[in-house]
Amino acid sequence: CPTMDRQVREPSLRDAVVPLVVLVLLVASSLALFGLDALDGPIQVALVVCCMVVALIALRNGHTWESVQTAGQGAMSSITSAVFILLAVGALIGTWNMSGTIPTLVYYGIQALAPQWFYVATALICGAVSLSIGSSWTTAGTVGVGLVGIATMLGVSPAITAGAVISGAYLGDKSSPLSETTILTAQLVKVDVMTHIRAQLWTSVPAFGIAVAVFGTILCGRAIGSYL
Repeated sequence: CPTMDRQVREPSLRDAVVPLVVLVLLVASSLALFGLDALDGPIQVALVVCCMVVALIALRNGHTWESVQTAGQGAMSSITSAVFILLAVGALIGTWNMSGTIPTLVYYGIQALAPQWFYVATALICGAVSLSIGSSWTTAGTVGVGLVGIATMLGVSPAITAGAVISGAYLGDKSSPLSETTILTAQLVKVDVMTHIRAQLWTSVPAFGIAVAVFGTILCGRAIGSYL
C-alpha cells in the first residue's frame, strides 16, 4: 500500500503522564495479585505492556513503526555496558557465596565488632564495599547477609542492622563510577559519569550522614538504657 507522509507532533503533557500512570497501575496490580511472586514474571509483563502503550502513543503522534524500532535499538545499544556490569554483579554474588566469603565474615566479624558501635560500623563497612564494587545488590546479598548474622549472635537488632546495610549499600550504588544504574542514567541523558555522580552527592552523602547519626543515637540510647 502507498505510504503517506505523517506530521510528527510533539508529545503533550497527557502523553507523558499516561505511560507513567499505566506503569504504576500495572505494577501495583501485579504485586496485589501475586505478592512477591510477581517478581518472577508478572512485573516483566507489566513492563512490556507499558512499552506497548508508549509505542502506541508514538504512533499516534505521527512517528512510523520503523522510527519506533530504530529508537528502541538505539536505546538498547546505549545500555550495553550497564547490562554487562549487571551480569558481573550476579556472578560476583554467586562467587562470594560459593567461596565461603559470608561464613568468613561472620567468623572474623564476631571477634572484631562490638555491640557498642555495631550499627555505625555496619553502615560504614557496607558504604565502603559498595563504593569499591558499585553494587548495592552485591553488598546487601553478601556482606550484608554476614553482618545480619553477626547481629543475631551479638544480641543486637537484625532489623536495624538490615537498615544500616541498606543505608551503606545505596551510598555506593549512587556514588560509585562502577555502579550500573549510575552509568546507565548518565548514558541515557548523555552526560559524563563523574558529572552525574557529583550531582548525586548533594543528596546521597547528606542522607547517609543522617542515617549514621540516627544509628549512633540508637546505640547511645541502648548504652544508656543498659547502664541505668
